[in-house]
Order: sequence, then C-alpha cells, then structure tokens
Amino acid sequence: MPLEPIIEEIVRKGHQQVAEIKSSAEEEAEKIILEAKENAKEILKRAREEAEKEAERLRRQEISSINLEMKKEELNRKREVVENVYQMLVEKVANLDGKEREELLKKLLSKYEGQDYVVYSNKKDEELVKKLTKLEYAGNVDCIGGVVLESKDGEFRINLTFDTLLQEVYESKMKDIYEKLFG
Repeated sequence: MPLEPIIEEIVRKGHQQVAEIKSSAEEEAEKIILEAKENAKEILKRAREEAEKEAERLRRQEISSINLEMKKEELNRKREVVENVYQMLVEKVANLDGKEREELLKKLLSKYEGQDYVVYSNKKDEELVKKLTKLEYAGNVDCIGGVVLESKDGEFRINLTFDTLLQEVYESKMKDIYEKLFG
C-alpha cells in the first residue's frame, strides 16, 4: 500500500490541528491585546507629549531632524509594546492551570492516537503526556508546553509545541496586532 495517502492524511490532520490551535491562541492573544491596549495608549501619549515639548525648545532648522527621531522613538515604543504583549502571552500559556493545559495536550495528542509516532514533551508535562496517550514517550524537549511527534523511523517530526504555535500566530498576525494596538 503506498505511503502517500497516509502521509497526506497525517499532514492534513496536522494542518487541521495547527489551525485549531492557532485559532485558540488567536483568541487568547485578542484578550491580552485588549488588556495591553490601554497601557499602550498611555505610553504613546507620554512619548508624544515629551517629544512635542522637546521640539518646541529647538530651533526651526532642527525640526525635521527631531521629527525623524520622534518617529523612530514611537516605532521603538510600539515595538516594545508588541514585544511585551507577546511575552505576556507566552507567560500566560506557560502558566496555564492544570485543567487548561491538560485539555490542550489532550487535543494535540488525540488526533495522533493509535498512529506510529513517538512523543516528546517538556519535563513539566511528561507525566501528564504519558497519562493522556498510549504513544511511546521518547523524552523531553525544551519548550513551554505542547508536544513533538516523531515517526518511529525518525524521518519526520510534527512540532506542536506551544512555543512554535505561538510564534507562528504572532508572525502571521503581526499586522493585525499593530492595527489593534495603534490604529
């Protein structure tokens, strides 16, 4: 029996599962973004006020240079805010309570149950992963949570760690995050 259909089904299931996890992570990111939005407005308000006072004191010929610096500073502050939002999300996911963590891991593992994979997790989740699946446990990986599935022949891996999934959502939603935070 050709392996192509099986591999295609595994890949399809992996993509489907990643999409579901991304959706869940996006919802969580939305909540964090709303919390950070007010903080971002205040930071930007203070930065603008300080920059305006500084520009008023400088001579006319320096204004164009100051405007350039203000924009650079504003972009840096926006970048800092977005990085802080991402770090808050990572921390929130890393510190999920036991029930939420178990539900996410169960969801990740359920689609691969009974298939020919070995599973890796972080040390913190090792016992939980062993409890939730009959897949052979292969060891620990350095991540905040989630699992890595590997074919027993070692030919391919499916990285379903929270780290990777959060980074994918962050990168794919960067524009949306900036628009929601800064208009």
